[in-house]
Amino acid sequence: MLGNMHHLKSDSVVWMLTGTGNNLRYVDLTKIHALLGVLVCQSLPGFHAITGCDFNPAFFRKGKLKPYKKLKKYPEYQEAFKNFGNSELIENLDLQQKIFNIIQKFICNIYNVPNAIDVDAARLQIFIDSYTVSDVNEAFDRKKLRHFDASNLPTCKSELLQQFLRANYVCTIWNNAHLKNPTTYQPDNNGWVLKDDKYQFKWFEGDQLPSYVSDSLKNQSETDEESDIDDDYDIDWSEEENENIDDDETY
Repeated sequence: MLGNMHHLKSDSVVWMLTGTGNNLRYVDLTKIHALLGVLVCQSLPGFHAITGCDFNPAFFRKGKLKPYKKLKKYPEYQEAFKNFGNSELIENLDLQQKIFNIIQKFICNIYNVPNAIDVDAARLQIFIDSYTVSDVNEAFDRKKLRHFDASNLPTCKSELLQQFLRANYVCTIWNNAHLKNPTTYQPDNNGWVLKDDKYQFKWFEGDQLPSYVSDSLKNQSETDEESDIDDDYDIDWSEEENENIDDDETY
């Protein structure tokens, strides 16, 4: 509603009934709109759509409050999210790339990598900060790597792009809620694919991993399996146990 307040007449007053039981109350949206300002309110639908909603996954453990504080602090992000839902953002690929670059910067900021403007670079930086060695002669700690939770990394660029397209498509409906026909666009090529008469998420384009990474993981997996087999046969019999074995028996 806040994202659509600018469509109403200037003398309109909007209240929202929310809560249940003793927490039932009316919220003055007109006052909230005035306090936040038009630009912040117009950016809210796009912000909500990309940070987690019914049509998009949320960023792991980031919630809404921290990203919202970043949104309020930087007008650049507000202007970018304001563009969500505009037909030009779907049809004009140059504008789409420009806005997407700003959204990448926003995501990097959320993950405390403010100097990065590319989410893939931010992913690498977070990994390096967590696992860099203090001495070049120090061996890489593979055991530590096994406990690394990739969910703590920002989403990669190819996946973020599809999330960006879904958010933009959803906003063509949300931001035009005052119209009889909010959108004329289809989910196809906007973060979804039609398969067996059902729309499914299009998570990313291209290979999931570069070939050299896939080959490295495969080789490492085979090496670990061989190591496990060797460990199974590497039995250390103690002297006490050997004394209890009858030489006449066959094992």
